[in-house]
Amino acid sequence: MESNKQINVLVSTFGGLGLPPTVILPAQPSTTITAFRHQLNERLPVTTSRLILTTVSNKQLPNESDTQLSSYLSTENDEFLSLRLGIPLCGGKGGFGSQLRAAGGRMSSRKKKTQDDNGSSRNLDGRRLRTVNEAKALAEYLAIKPDMDMKEKEKRRARWEEIVRQTEAREAEIKNGGKSMIDGQWAEDREESSERTRDAVLAAMKTGNYTDNLSSSHGSSSAAHGDSSSDRDEKSSVSSHESPPPAQTVADSNGKGKARAFLGFDEDDEFMSSDDESDD
Repeated sequence: MESNKQINVLVSTFGGLGLPPTVILPAQPSTTITAFRHQLNERLPVTTSRLILTTVSNKQLPNESDTQLSSYLSTENDEFLSLRLGIPLCGGKGGFGSQLRAAGGRMSSRKKKTQDDNGSSRNLDGRRLRTVNEAKALAEYLAIKPDMDMKEKEKRRARWEEIVRQTEAREAEIKNGGKSMIDGQWAEDREESSERTRDAVLAAMKTGNYTDNLSSSHGSSSAAHGDSSSDRDEKSSVSSHESPPPAQTVADSNGKGKARAFLGFDEDDEFMSSDDESDD
C-alpha cells in the first residue's frame, strides 16, 4: 500500500450534537483506532454520554486499540470507510417475537399440565412413556374402528330408509288428495246439512219471515221519520174511506143517462130553481 494514500472516514451522526448528518475525516490507512478516536473527539461537543462507533455491518470499534483503520476496509483499494456514531441503549425484554415465544411457552406448559407428568420419562426398553401410551391408544382405536364403521353405516342406512319412507308417504298423500282418508258418512251428512240450510233460507225469503239486519244499522232519526210518515199514510187512507166522492154518475140500464144529481141538494131546490127561471 502506498504511503501517501489517504482514506476518507464517513461518520454518520445523530441529532442533538450540533454537527452535520455526516462528518468526513481524512486519515492515513496506518492510523490506529485510538488516534482516530482522539481526532473525532476534538470535533464532538462535550457530553457525559458514552459514544460508540460501529461499521455498516454492525461491528463495534473499541475505544482504545492499536488496530489500524485499514483493517476495517472491505478491500485494500477502498478509499472510504463508513462508520456510525451512536449511544448504547439499555437492553429490554425484547420485541413482539420475544413476547410471542414467551406466550407459546406458557401455553405449552399449561398443555403439559393436563398430560402425564412422567410422559417424558423412559421405560426399561428406552422408549418414552408418552410414546408407549400413544401407541396403546392407537391400538385400542384400531380395534374398535370396524365396529364404529359398522354403526355409522347402519345409522346412514336407517336415515336413508326414513327418507324413502317419508317420500313414499308424501306421494301417497298427494295421490289421495289429502293427508288422511275422508269418512264417506261424514261427507254425506255435511252435504245434507248444507242442503237443508239452503232450503230453509229460500223458504224464509219467499214467506218474508225474516229481519233485515242492515235496516237496524240506521239512526233513530230515520226510524222516527219512518214512523211519522207511516202514521200520516194511515190517516190519509182512513179519511179517504170515510168521505164519499163529490159526484156520482148513474147509468141507465137501457143505456140512456139520467140527470146528474149532486149530493147536498134536494129535489125541491131543483123545482125552485126552475120556477125562478119561469118567472124571469
